[in-house]
Amino acid sequence: MLLCGCGLSPAIIKSDSLAFGEVIEDTTNKLLVVNVLRARDKAPLHFADIPVIRESMQQTASLGFLNVQGPTLGTTQRDTRAGTLSFQSSPSFELTHLQSKDFITGISSPIDPKIVKYWLDRGLDRRIVLLLFFSAAEIVETRSEKGPVRTIKIMNSPRDAIDVIKDRKLPFSGPEALKCDSQSDFERYLKLLNLVRTFFANTFRERRLLAKGMNLDPEKDSKNLQNFAALDQTKVQLVYDKGLSAYSLYALSNEQKVAFCFYDDRTSPSLQPPQYGIMQAGGEQMSDRRSCYQSVVDAPVEDSTRPQLSETPVFFRGPAEVKQESRFCEIYNRIARVTPRATDADGYPRLQVRLHIRSVGEIFQFLGDLLHYQEEIRRYLEGDQQGKQKLNTPVTFGYCPDDPGPGCNDIFFRLDGDPGNARFMLTYRDREYAVANINSLDGALRRDGSSGPGNGQQKDHTIEILSVLQQLVNLNKSAADIRATPSVQVLP
Repeated sequence: MLLCGCGLSPAIIKSDSLAFGEVIEDTTNKLLVVNVLRARDKAPLHFADIPVIRESMQQTASLGFLNVQGPTLGTTQRDTRAGTLSFQSSPSFELTHLQSKDFITGISSPIDPKIVKYWLDRGLDRRIVLLLFFSAAEIVETRSEKGPVRTIKIMNSPRDAIDVIKDRKLPFSGPEALKCDSQSDFERYLKLLNLVRTFFANTFRERRLLAKGMNLDPEKDSKNLQNFAALDQTKVQLVYDKGLSAYSLYALSNEQKVAFCFYDDRTSPSLQPPQYGIMQAGGEQMSDRRSCYQSVVDAPVEDSTRPQLSETPVFFRGPAEVKQESRFCEIYNRIARVTPRATDADGYPRLQVRLHIRSVGEIFQFLGDLLHYQEEIRRYLEGDQQGKQKLNTPVTFGYCPDDPGPGCNDIFFRLDGDPGNARFMLTYRDREYAVANINSLDGALRRDGSSGPGNGQQKDHTIEILSVLQQLVNLNKSAADIRATPSVQVLP
């Protein structure tokens, strides 16, 4: 009897490795979508990860033959030959639940503004960024140098808009300035989103003045000049002021700050020229427009002689048919360019925008609320026999009949995509869901089984949003949360 073993073919290992990579991709995508669906149902979220897939391979071959010239050893069979070849593969995997304190704290904390800037720099559509990363826009109106200062908050919450929309009996037909009082916060936020034509981020460091007007004589102050030259230039700056013929000493902030900015190029020429505007986010208080395009910006100088102005919030009392715009909508209509933004010689009243950054957990909840909103609005529109409501479901980047801009018909997020153009599909609670590719295929199948070139006129950004969400989850993972195998053994 002869028994031998031979080496595994490299092609087998390569093929299995690629197949396991596809398994991890498909499973991770589906786990991500399942959590979005749980958020839609207001169910607990459970995060899991597949850290490793193992596979043991064994390949054996044997050959047996009978020597006919030898003695008979308890058998009458002669000239018998036998050969066997066997291959055994035993894959296994681990499923790790991410439930450590650090992970839960990470996904519950607001996202670092630098992460938002990273996605803007990568070319993520500004409308995706404004919908996905920010939970509200707060408008601050300062009437004069002495005040008053009033604020309104516009929530980016689709679930809260359902009842407001369903309670409407007829489409709005009054003056545009009164439309705000009949809308939900989500509709107002979508309008603001489309008014921001340019949205970008810039990193900068603040510098604070330590000393000014220092006259340094090279002969008398040579020791001081040597000390200044030895200072860390990343923390301290010595700048020569040509106007004063003297030096100024500045201290630089340790960490970079992020300014979110927009370029206002649609302002009426009779009011003021186009200019940069700042959207405060992440708790940063910034008012200097130079932070939109400079790498170093002087910190604002405090004036103790001027009284500190306190802000007074203005609340929306609820949708209603009114004959005069409410105080809330008066501020909103100015920022939304519904009414003229006339200012005095000092630029008052001034309007500023604050953006409230979400956490990763809040993004899951927002996407779940958006799915619930789209399902409820679709049922509502199916019962609207007259078809007079101007609503899109799923939510798109704009409403093309009113503003036919680029990408106005692009879909933000949906899980009922066309099966003929599905990147992947899954079943959740006995219902099938499909995530489409970002570029719709010309003539791809619709849900009803029909096809046509009209399907190729939209982009579905669902898979792009899921890729952003997956990276945000990965940023909060720790090596201690994920098990790892110390070695891999391949048996010949």
